[in-house]
Amino acid sequence: MRKALSLSVVLGFGLLAALPANAADKVTWTFSLYGPPRAATVTFEHLAKMAKEKSGGNFIINLKYNEQLGEAKDFLDGLKVNSFQGAFVAYSYAPAKTPLQGVLDMPFLPIPDLVLSAKVQDAYQAWKPVSEELSKWDSMHFMTLLLPQYEFMGTGKPPRNLEDWKGMRVRALGGLGDAMKLLGAVPTSVSAPETYTGLERGTFQAASFPFTYSFTAYKLHEVSKWYTLGMQLGVVHNSVVLNQTAWKALPDEYKKILQDAKEEAYRLQREAYDEADKKSFPMFEKRKLEVVKVTPEMREKLIATAGRPVWDAWAAEMEKKGLPGKEALEMVLTLAKKPTN
Repeated sequence: MRKALSLSVVLGFGLLAALPANAADKVTWTFSLYGPPRAATVTFEHLAKMAKEKSGGNFIINLKYNEQLGEAKDFLDGLKVNSFQGAFVAYSYAPAKTPLQGVLDMPFLPIPDLVLSAKVQDAYQAWKPVSEELSKWDSMHFMTLLLPQYEFMGTGKPPRNLEDWKGMRVRALGGLGDAMKLLGAVPTSVSAPETYTGLERGTFQAASFPFTYSFTAYKLHEVSKWYTLGMQLGVVHNSVVLNQTAWKALPDEYKKILQDAKEEAYRLQREAYDEADKKSFPMFEKRKLEVVKVTPEMREKLIATAGRPVWDAWAAEMEKKGLPGKEALEMVLTLAKKPTN
C-alpha cells in the first residue's frame, strides 16, 4: 500500500516534470532504483551530480533506492505512465515485456570485458526492433549499466573439468541456469540474500554472481572453498532507461549535460569494480580459496556445449513469436567481434 501511495504521488509530480521547460527553468526528475547504493549505482549518482552542478542547481535528479517507488519488475510500467523519469531496469525481471532484450543475457557470449560490453549493448539497443520494444513503454535506452562477468564460488569438490559439474546443485538464473543444465548441473533460483545460508547448509554447492564484488558483498567467500576464474558465464544485463516523453520535454542544454556525462560514468563504473577486486582478492587469499582456472580452450568447449545450444534455442523461440531472434543473435555476435578502439 505504501508503494502504491508513493507511486501515485510521484506520478503527479512526474507529469509536471515532463512539461516543456526552458534551460533556465527548474526541472526535477526522479530515478527509481532497486537495491542499495553500491558499485552498480555509481552511474546514477554521477548523472545526478552532473545534472545539479552543470545546471547551477536548476536540474535536479532524485534517486530512490530499494524499490521505494514500486517493484523492480514493474519499473517499465512506472516509466510508461511517467511515475518517474528514469529507472535501473533489469530486463530479465520481466522478460515478456521486452523479449528481444533476452539475447544479452545469453551464457558464454564472447564479451570478455566491460569496455566491449558497453559498446555491444549500446549498439544493440540502438537497433530499431529493440528500441521500438522499449518505445511501447514510452521508454528509451540511455546507457548500459555495466556488470562484471559472472563466475562461480562454491564448496565441496572443485570443478576442475567439465565433467565435475555433473550432478552439482548450483545457483544460476535464467539462461545461465539453462547453460549449467547442459553441463549436467542442477540449477536453482535463490535470491541473493539467501545464498550464504544455502551454501553454508549445503542446499547447493556453488553460486554464480558478478565477479568479484558480489561474492564479498554477500560474504560467500567465508563459507566457500574455491572459485572459478575465466569461466565468464555471462551477465544479467541492465540499462539506464528514461521516459521518452520526459526526455523530449527536457531542454537541450540539460540533455547535453546528461549526454556529456556518459563517458565519465562508464569510467567510474569500471573503476568501482577494479577497486572492489583489489579488496576481494586478498580476502580470497586469506581464506585460502582454490582458484579453478578456466583456460581459453576450456571456455571454447563451454561455448560449444552449453553456450551455442542455449543461444540457438532462444533464437528459435523468438522466431516462433514472430520476432527476429536469429538476426538479434547474429548482430550481438558480430558486434562482439568489432575492435573496441
